[in-house]
Amino acid sequence: MTGPDTAVPRALDWLRVVIGLASVVGILLAATGFSVPAGESAIVVRFGDPTRVIQEPGLYWKAPWPIDQVVSLDLRRRAFETGHAEMLTRDRKNVVLVGFAIWRVSDPLAFHRSIGSIDNAEDKLDGLLTNAQIGVLGRFDLQSLTSTNPSLLRTSEIEAELLAAVVDVARDQYGIEVLAVGFQRLSLPEDNVTAVFKQMRAERRQYAARYEAEGAEAAAKIRAETDLEAARIRASGTEEAARIKGEAEAEAARIYAEAHRQDPDLYRFVRSLDALDEVVGSDTTVILRTDSPPFRLLTSEGR
Repeated sequence: MTGPDTAVPRALDWLRVVIGLASVVGILLAATGFSVPAGESAIVVRFGDPTRVIQEPGLYWKAPWPIDQVVSLDLRRRAFETGHAEMLTRDRKNVVLVGFAIWRVSDPLAFHRSIGSIDNAEDKLDGLLTNAQIGVLGRFDLQSLTSTNPSLLRTSEIEAELLAAVVDVARDQYGIEVLAVGFQRLSLPEDNVTAVFKQMRAERRQYAARYEAEGAEAAAKIRAETDLEAARIRASGTEEAARIKGEAEAEAARIYAEAHRQDPDLYRFVRSLDALDEVVGSDTTVILRTDSPPFRLLTSEGR
């Protein structure tokens, strides 16, 4: 019959066994299990040779080390900046460029076999992009990079040619997808700065001359339209005045005719007074015969 003194050691023994088994299971799980987070890829390497490429997130199993090893690769986009590189444009001008590239691992197995690490990948991209810049910029003048005239600035075209020059090589040889390339910074040696400023001043003068010509043309057009409108208004006013005058003269003639019809003698008398008023003013001295109309009205016989 067992007593309390023997039950406690047995419980401790069982606890030690459970803890030992749990430790063994934990060690086995750690040695054979691995997880792949979202946005990453895992390559299972057995004795140095890749056997599996896993790109779906989840928990996976492998043989314990040293049989299998797991290489993790980040598949997210990365931004990379090249070093300073001096090169010549088509018009023999030196420029110092710092480029950039947006890239990601597109083929984990090819990337692992050809490069193996992110640092090595960026070294490869630096060389690819620098060589592409030298080749592409040799086909463009300096003003294609520095002009203030949008019609002469060709940076978008240059960047498109740079991307075309590196995208196939990066994908086929290194398992890298290059999404975009461009210029991060551009600087000029001292002897080129003066030439660029001179070019900018010339372009500004061209802009000013063009705007002045456009302004003069617009002003001339406005003046011509104003003169035409003024002439139209004057012609319309003259026409209206002539019409009113004609109507007034016609009405006066009608009234005179009506007066002559009703009383010819009175009509002649009034017309004589009108003629006399037009000829003789307040300060006028006239010497004429008084027996002729309309001056006979000034004598007693005329009355």
